[in-house]
Amino acid sequence: MFLKKITFVFLLFLTFFTSAQNVSINGITYVPKKNKEIRIYEVSDFLTNTEKEIGRTKIDSFGRFSFSIQTPEIKKIILRFDNKYSWMYIEPFSNYYIDLPETDDNRSNFKKDNEIEMVFYRMDTTDINYKILGFEAWLDETLADFYYEKETKPGEFVKKISEFKKEVAAVYGSDTSEYFINYLKYTIGITVDNLQYIGSMSKEEKYNFYFSFSPFLVNHDKYMEYFQLFFEKYYYHAEKEIRQKIYNSVIRSDVKMYLDAINEDPYLKNNELRDLTALLIIKEEIGSKELPKSNLISMLRKLEETFTNPDIVLIASNLLDRFEELTTGMKVPNYKLDENTQLSNFGSKFIYFHFYDPSNQKCIAEVAAIRKLNEKYSKYIEIVTIYPKPVEPLTATERRNLDALTTNKFALDDSHPIWNDLKINTFPYYILVDEQLTIKNMPALAPSPNGLYETIEKTFYDIKRKKENN
Repeated sequence: MFLKKITFVFLLFLTFFTSAQNVSINGITYVPKKNKEIRIYEVSDFLTNTEKEIGRTKIDSFGRFSFSIQTPEIKKIILRFDNKYSWMYIEPFSNYYIDLPETDDNRSNFKKDNEIEMVFYRMDTTDINYKILGFEAWLDETLADFYYEKETKPGEFVKKISEFKKEVAAVYGSDTSEYFINYLKYTIGITVDNLQYIGSMSKEEKYNFYFSFSPFLVNHDKYMEYFQLFFEKYYYHAEKEIRQKIYNSVIRSDVKMYLDAINEDPYLKNNELRDLTALLIIKEEIGSKELPKSNLISMLRKLEETFTNPDIVLIASNLLDRFEELTTGMKVPNYKLDENTQLSNFGSKFIYFHFYDPSNQKCIAEVAAIRKLNEKYSKYIEIVTIYPKPVEPLTATERRNLDALTTNKFALDDSHPIWNDLKINTFPYYILVDEQLTIKNMPALAPSPNGLYETIEKTFYDIKRKKENN
């Protein structure tokens, strides 16, 4: 679970403009079209990792962009455009100069998130990103140097682990950033103290050090990562009696009985940890066969009303939103695509949603494959191309590629519910629904081969054959 290293350099960088806002971020990237948007998100909570959009900015014709954010505390933000993303921490009253380089021309069409490395310029040595990156590099190098001794020289391994911890304490002992100190603490918990070796910390020692004698840091990403590691698969690891009581409470949809059962665990006497664990169980078991999904959702609604800590209430709300999202096996609404067209207009056909961006090279590369599928299977499957309504007129090339598609095409505003309902944040993206508008595959395979040489055509052929036999 090591933090992915982000390259950072110290070079002079052209400042595009200065801002009097709390945090200003000036950057550059390389995209094929002027005015493409970068969307900025913060993590709403670190149990569901729900992202909340907090701003947008446009990239100019030179690849430059800038934006400002007001924040009273250190915050983690995510930058997204196309099917790429990168992330960083921001500190109040800071200025950042960043580069989002294009490092991979062969990004996967099937992966919703393609992480790219962020480059920092002119970064202050006291900045949270600088300190985190330096510590992570040190941690990775240290473990790589002597991890092999864990089995071959266990005594030497224990000694070096102890020395490393002491050195970390000495180097960072005078740091005044509580966020960073807790980042160090829980990162060591996730990595070093999670290793099993002779003399390693017992579960009780870990609990006392990381929870019992520490503040409740529900909004700290590393604290929450450690919490989920410590209580992972809690329902299955709980004592038999507690597990039985949890099961009975879910079957009865009895929230008090549920919380009381968890509270019997000596590690969960703290009500905030108990409440977080109550939500973690639901998150982990929502797809299990033992605890009914409908009961868990009912419990979640009641817990949302029961909890008093606003941060825990937010997590419960985000979990509810996630479980009520459209997914495989659920029906999509009968979306209106233009003044005269709803999905029901396509009658007894399957629908293959083709989410398309006229400026995206991966989308353009699949135009020919989409045309061939449409020619072969249009009698049985309706291919519906959906693309964002252009803010500016399409270029001649973009218009030519769009016109080359022989499918039904619809340009939809950002406000159309389909984007949010189906969580479309990358292009190209495909979804297959049946005649009753039930989602069969989300995401569906693309018309071009993936890494396993799979395409959607076999599925199309099976649909065609079944309809012909009927």
